[in-house]
Amino acid sequence: KQWYQRRVRGKVMAAKARQAGSPGLSLIWSLQAKDLASVTAISEEILDSYIETGGFANLEFLDQLGSNKLLSNRLLFLGKYREFHNLVKAGELRGAADLLVSLVESKMGPPRFQITLLLDSLPLINGGPTGEIVMSSRQTYVLMKALEDMQIKKLLKEGDSQKVETIRLALVTNLASSLLEEPW
Repeated sequence: KQWYQRRVRGKVMAAKARQAGSPGLSLIWSLQAKDLASVTAISEEILDSYIETGGFANLEFLDQLGSNKLLSNRLLFLGKYREFHNLVKAGELRGAADLLVSLVESKMGPPRFQITLLLDSLPLINGGPTGEIVMSSRQTYVLMKALEDMQIKKLLKEGDSQKVETIRLALVTNLASSLLEEPW
């Protein structure tokens, strides 16, 4: 009975927080209620907001979720994506590249988010502030395949052609550079 009351209270508080425009708080209450559908939906909303605004607002709590991230693939993706941004911010570009490529390979994120992942890879593909080669040829091939898959599956919007060309040029340039540096 106590478990049921906690679950109902969590769902009610999550709904109130969502209506108040606080997705982070709503997510926490949904996790407490073990409401998988709401956790996934709120994670999707946060990702959509990122696509629209280009940034996350007040998502520090994601760093503290621990194993709760495992309740939903979207929440796990969101947590890993935030971790990627934290690595970039900390200047750990190789770790960020590894994580980004694993996110692309895993296909845990929504298909519409793949172009955003590839756009976020541009600073890594271009070598960051120092111009060093951060991504290996294997990682570059993974991103090239993801871009090609998006085009084949027609996941791109009409206005994405310039973005695609920018990504493609960066990938080809990085592939050439990484192949020259890697030992045979």
